[in-house]
Amino acid sequence: METRVYFKKALKQTQEKLEDFLFKCSYRLSSNNFSRESKMGFKETVLFMMNMVNKSLQLELNNFFATLLKKDFSVSKQAYSKARQNINPELFVELTDTVVKGFYECDDCKTWNKYRLLAIDGTILEIPNSELLRQEYGSAKNQNSEVARAKAVCLYDVQNKLILKSKIDRYNVTERKMAKHLISEILLDISKKDLILFDRGYPSAELISFLTDNGSHYLMRCQKNFCNQIKNARKKDQVVHIAYNEKVYNVRVLRFTLASGEEEILITNLLDKKLSIKYFKSLYFMRWGIEIKYNDLKNKLQIENFTGATRISIEQDFYASIYLSNMIELARIQNEEMIKERTKGKGLKYEYKPNINLLIGTLKDKFILMLLEKSSRKRSKLYKEIMEQVSKSSVPIRANRQYPRKKFLVRTNYPLNKKRCL
Repeated sequence: METRVYFKKALKQTQEKLEDFLFKCSYRLSSNNFSRESKMGFKETVLFMMNMVNKSLQLELNNFFATLLKKDFSVSKQAYSKARQNINPELFVELTDTVVKGFYECDDCKTWNKYRLLAIDGTILEIPNSELLRQEYGSAKNQNSEVARAKAVCLYDVQNKLILKSKIDRYNVTERKMAKHLISEILLDISKKDLILFDRGYPSAELISFLTDNGSHYLMRCQKNFCNQIKNARKKDQVVHIAYNEKVYNVRVLRFTLASGEEEILITNLLDKKLSIKYFKSLYFMRWGIEIKYNDLKNKLQIENFTGATRISIEQDFYASIYLSNMIELARIQNEEMIKERTKGKGLKYEYKPNINLLIGTLKDKFILMLLEKSSRKRSKLYKEIMEQVSKSSVPIRANRQYPRKKFLVRTNYPLNKKRCL
């Protein structure tokens, strides 16, 4: 079987960027930064931020220098904190864009009816509760306390499981505004035909106008009272007309009943009647993938475990986690192929998938070792060892499992079936 090499390709692209002097010049905040040799240089600082730092900062630094860099010295957490303030967080945005672009250059990416199927949604992030960050990002308040919060939005490929674009912003910025910003960025790639899935907090005449005028297709869950045209459309499948800025837009309204008995309303600008309600019903369900991704980011990659209390530190940690999430996904794709090859023809009751916790935990440190390794042969050997180790601990896929929501107090913060991978 010919194995896809997305991860190796992305690893090489990252290596080349980090070795590129122009890349360094582009993302240091002053021409005087990192101009001389030091213990905590540009590359060392970036690599440390990539190493899924979650323990005591000084412990992590000591391990990084001793185990990964093979140095007989370390640096203080104060020296690292000073060095990182000289690096633009957009560095990780470019690395993510490079990896994503490299992935879509392949001709075997998953699509739906030739559409790249994307979902967009936001989440609230807990950030260190300092006065500075409350001013920078905003806060949530009640009569007893005030805590710092930020808002993040991601544009996610639900079939290929990659985050294309992401943004962290102030707590009070609307998700709709952030979504338009991210969508504007992917509009530059005219080679892709996208269908974007939205939850019910997004529909508006302005957004419908923006998407339609820019040639984007959408499927949105909609509230019953969103507008009179939709409220009065009583057929199961009906086209209505929504006006905005002296333009009129054709919007297809789809109604169906869920298993719970609740009525669901979807709207789209895909007007082809060959695509019936059942297609859109299953299609919208795929939006749940972005919720799973947020769960992985928060509970497995610990994206809220920030290592600094400045705006630059918060953005560095956030965008580094997005980059790492995509790298882990590329490794998962190859590991999944190895599992399928190993279990083929064995007549097993279940299909098997990679153990993501084990994959993330195994890549801790070893991902940096691969980036540091100059020899492509040794790098490939290390990667093969990781993949074989993870594939031997695959987990079964039990289809159609459902768990009723439990409405009682959680008895422990450390359940046995939810051990952390970092």
